Parts: sequence; structure tokens; C-alpha cells
Amino acid sequence: MKKLATVFVAIVALAFAACAKKATPDEVKKAYAKLVELQKAANPAPAVEDPAVKINGDFAQKLQALQTAQAEALKAVDDELAKAKDALPKAKGKKAEAANAAAAAKLDEEFNAKKNEAAQGFAPQFAGLNKAKADALKAAADAKAKAEADAKAQADKDQAAYLDKAVKDRTTKAKVDCQLKAAKLDDFNKCK
Repeated sequence: MKKLATVFVAIVALAFAACAKKATPDEVKKAYAKLVELQKAANPAPAVEDPAVKINGDFAQKLQALQTAQAEALKAVDDELAKAKDALPKAKGKKAEAANAAAAAKLDEEFNAKKNEAAQGFAPQFAGLNKAKADALKAAADAKAKAEADAKAQADKDQAAYLDKAVKDRTTKAKVDCQLKAAKLDDFNKCK
């Protein structure tokens, strides 16, 4: 008789367990979203430095160095012009002053051409630097986009696995309701 009572109680318990309302896939998805939210709160991801900031900083230094080199080259031309003007004979009389002024103007014209040539010599370097910077920024943006796409794909895969496990485990609505009410990750994991 005792054995019969135990079997009866076990059958009734199984009947109740089988009749317990199962959670819908939408409810399980909401529970998974809550799980992800609680995991992020419990284990915040470290801040990821934007690679564009580092690239811009690196190229700003390279640009500064190139501008400094260009300024030094132009200063050297200016110094050479000043020496050439100082080498002109001192003018005494109107004709000599006019000749000196003409010679100084010719030197200015000649050295302006040298300055332009020196400046143009740096143009390919500036263009190359700008192209390298643009390429580096594009590569960084592509890498960031790929990482985001990979993370999204992994999140979708994890969500599908969670949903499959919930269906296989026959997760009840009561458990999902408990999980949705959880304020902490530990509370979420305690739900039965």
C-alpha cells in the first residue's frame, strides 16, 4: 500500500510537471536579452580605444616633422638670399643704387624660384603622407566593422543556442518570469 501511494504521488507530480506552462520562444528571447544585460553589468567590457585616434596622433607627428623639414629648407634658402644680398657692393650714387636695386630684385626673383622649387620638392611627401593616413584610417574602419559583424554573428549564434537549450530543457514560464524580474546575475542564475 505504501508503495502504491508513492507511485501515485510520483505520477501526480509528473502530471503537474508535464502540465506546467512552457515559456514561448519570445519569452525565452527576452530572458536571454536580460541575461546579456546582466552579464554586461556584472562584467563590463574594457573601453576599446578608437584606432582612428591613434592613427591621427601618429600622422600628426609625422606631418609636424615634415612641416619642420620644409620650414628648415625654406629658411636655408632665405639665409642664402640674405648672404647674397649682403655680398652686393655698397652703393654710392644714384646709378649704383639703381644697379644695386636691380641686382637685389634679380636675386629676389631667383631665390623665390628656389623657394618654390624647395616647397614643390615636399609636395610628393605631403601627398604620400596623406594617402598613407587615409589608407590606415580605411583599414582601421574596415577592421572595426569586421569585428562588430563578428561580434553580432557570435551574439546571434549564442542566442540561438540558448533558445535551443531552453526548448530542450522545457523551460517553464515561471522560470522565465523569475529571470525577467532578476536584478542581478546571481538572482537570474538562481531561478528554477
